[in-house]
Amino acid sequence: MGKRLIKLFSHNDLDGFGAPLLLKAVQPTMFEDTEFDMTNCGAGRIDETFAHWLKGPEANRFTDVYIMDMTPDSDYTFQQLNANFANHWLVFDHHESEEELRQKYAANSVQPANANVNPSAASLAWDWLTQQPHFTDLPEDRRHELAYLVELIRAYDTWDWQNDPDMDEAERTAADDLDQLFWFYPLQDSEDFVLDVFKAGWPKYRAANQLLIRTLNELRAKYLKSHLKDVLKTKLAGHQFGIVYASDYKSEIAHELLDQNPDVDAALVISPVSVSLRSNGKLDVAKFAEKYFGGGGHTDAAGGRLSVNPIQVGEQAVADALAQTIKNQAAEQKQTESTLADNLDPAVAAKMAALFKKE
Repeated sequence: MGKRLIKLFSHNDLDGFGAPLLLKAVQPTMFEDTEFDMTNCGAGRIDETFAHWLKGPEANRFTDVYIMDMTPDSDYTFQQLNANFANHWLVFDHHESEEELRQKYAANSVQPANANVNPSAASLAWDWLTQQPHFTDLPEDRRHELAYLVELIRAYDTWDWQNDPDMDEAERTAADDLDQLFWFYPLQDSEDFVLDVFKAGWPKYRAANQLLIRTLNELRAKYLKSHLKDVLKTKLAGHQFGIVYASDYKSEIAHELLDQNPDVDAALVISPVSVSLRSNGKLDVAKFAEKYFGGGGHTDAAGGRLSVNPIQVGEQAVADALAQTIKNQAAEQKQTESTLADNLDPAVAAKMAALFKKE
């Protein structure tokens, strides 16, 4: 039997890297005759990313395609998967906004092992791995080590680390710390970071990075405090929104915004090219994101892309305000520099002219 070449497409957050790299982490033991190749992309980009790859010269080398932490938005993409890879493709996704489409291709959509637990892409990948032939070839301590990391990723991605009252406090903190470390590193280093954590296990990795973790926590606290001073409240589609600009810590800022403003139904966090939405149950932000931002997600946590650049809009607003200020000052100066005669009563002006008239 020839070597399997599996193409992995996934999102670019911790869960999006965690799911495919989990397969790479166990590859030497479980998939000896398999090679994985990974491409990560932003939310809402899977259809165009897959289409571009499929037209390229490398696509015909691959035997399988796995799409993780995303679901194609176009039925045409599913048709292309069927046409080019028959039954050798799978979707590992958990976002509610695309659930109906996944149900249409249920045979190729990985389902969670426990319906009572909010899944993530990483936990779906783990559930799938446990059913593969060589799973028990992994040493038991290694299985426990990886299962714990998968749970940390799942807890953070589904926000159970904040919302599940039964979660152990140490596990809650670990989920938060792991996600913070992920976002600390540049995107080009994300794969190396996640693979290093999978290799070392969380206790060992955390012990070696305690100073960095403490520093990141302090920086985040300052960032949230400064940005939450500028919350704009406005009514949109019949719901009260709290809107704030932030390029980092978007989930944390949205969560804190809702906590500090109980009158707000949803938080809208704007970054240079995308938006993050969080709700307290009064608005289905997945539907809102899908309708207005071309995105999606979960009922209480979703995201999408912006059609405008808020930084450019802000820069233009400052430039326009400055131009108006310059114009106003020029007009004031012109008025001040007008001659005394311009402001005199005509009769008084005539008398002064006669007084100073040359002989």
